[in-house]
Amino acid sequence: MADHGDYVPGSMDIHEQKATFGLFWALTKWGGIAVVAFVALLALTRTNAVDCKNAEQAAANINACGKLPAHGEGGAH
Repeated sequence: MADHGDYVPGSMDIHEQKATFGLFWALTKWGGIAVVAFVALLALTRTNAVDCKNAEQAAANINACGKLPAHGEGGAH
């Protein structure tokens, strides 16, 4: 085994590791915020190309406009 006689716990310079983790954490945080903001923007601007006046475009008994189709319309039963 290697000789660890000169090693003193806590004496290693970890400045670069701390800086790297700080950058990783900042990119993770701001990337997550950007994704949430982008999804919210898409939801608010209704960029899903669904005509909310035409409820026949319903999928799985609810359309993108947040309305349930009338009884007997759309969706598989």
